[in-house]
Amino acid sequence: MRVDLSNPRALIRRYYLFQALAAVGFISPIFALFVLRDLTYPQYGTLSAVYSLLLVAGEIPTGYVGDRFGRRDTLVASKVALACSLLGFVAVDSFASYLAVYVVWALGIALTSGTGSAWLYEVLESTVGENRFTHVRGRGQAIARWSSTVTTVVGALLYGLDPRYPFVAAGALMLVGAGVIATLPRTEQFERGDATGPSVREALPLLRDRLARPPLRSFVLFAAVLFGVVGAANQYVQPIAVAVVEDVELAALPVAGAVEGATGEGGVLAGLPLTAETGLGPLYASFAAVAAAVSYYAGPIEARLGLRRVLALAAVTLAAATLVPLAVPLAAFASFYLLRAVHFLLRPMVENHVNGRVEDVGRATVLSAVSMVFGLARTPFVVLAGVAAGARGPVAAYGALGVLLLATALPLAAFGSPFPDGDGATDDGDDTGEGTASESVD
Repeated sequence: MRVDLSNPRALIRRYYLFQALAAVGFISPIFALFVLRDLTYPQYGTLSAVYSLLLVAGEIPTGYVGDRFGRRDTLVASKVALACSLLGFVAVDSFASYLAVYVVWALGIALTSGTGSAWLYEVLESTVGENRFTHVRGRGQAIARWSSTVTTVVGALLYGLDPRYPFVAAGALMLVGAGVIATLPRTEQFERGDATGPSVREALPLLRDRLARPPLRSFVLFAAVLFGVVGAANQYVQPIAVAVVEDVELAALPVAGAVEGATGEGGVLAGLPLTAETGLGPLYASFAAVAAAVSYYAGPIEARLGLRRVLALAAVTLAAATLVPLAVPLAAFASFYLLRAVHFLLRPMVENHVNGRVEDVGRATVLSAVSMVFGLARTPFVVLAGVAAGARGPVAAYGALGVLLLATALPLAAFGSPFPDGDGATDDGDDTGEGTASESVD
């Protein structure tokens, strides 16, 4: 059933449904384990590097596609590509075949990175007002994380039955999500047929004018530093967790003990194996739950504190989260949650700030270019963390990230003026503009 711009409440709820179906939690806790069954660590690292390069290289061209051919249709193509890559993992068994599905996966991610945000901003602009973006985007992220809390646990259990099952489930869910997107309206300009996006010749000057000059230049660079720390640090969750608790009895842990009871003889899930892979499910599900709670309140938090204060607090929080574990290794577990909280709180705010400073024509191109900057900024953090981890262990990688964060963020804050002049507050009304902030349409 199609929804249109004249029914904003139904439109926003359909968007939330799409977000619930967009999560790939089924594969989150077992992806590396699956790939490393067939490949060596150097091959796995090579695939990650190729994926990163393709993602960065594809950001601006795919953003241009969204501007030129329509946001919604580009999102449908993105989800179909992601579904194909997920289902492709079922058949891969060599480096070349893994490389092929990685390429399709990178294409799917690139197609949605800037286009999804641009579509939502323009639809809200045409209905309830663009000042609702942080609120709706934050709640959408929260719903995706809540979906992940369930699919992550299920994915780990499915992996215990057959390593291919999580990918089949994730691919099927992605195809359903593509169908839901197809029921959403195109943005107003594309519905009228009077917007074709910028030409290639117009796109490059557009990027120069928006991103290479104040006020967005320093802001985007500062945000890129914060997201770079988060992205690099998240790669070390599993090795740090193992290093810190390797001597802990698994069954003595409350969550693991409950799972063991359920899977043991006479349990409701009898027959499912309790393994290290199974135990990763509840851990990653708890990450998703925390991210969901924080993202859900991104709009009210921005309204109360303002983007300027949130950025400053995020930088301080990340510095503490990466440096404190050097002295207290167990504090790394708290940092796992803080990293995700910072990411999912900042993401809708940063997207809202950039959206508000570009025009409708070329918006997806600019947002994709911002994502490209974020991807490029992550590279030095990943390299430094890898060197530190190889020399001193995974906890040292966190410390190296903290040092690099201070070395880059402090000069930007002092000389680059990355903080917005306004408070970044948003209106606190209901998603559809028909209620108060305390009312929920979820």
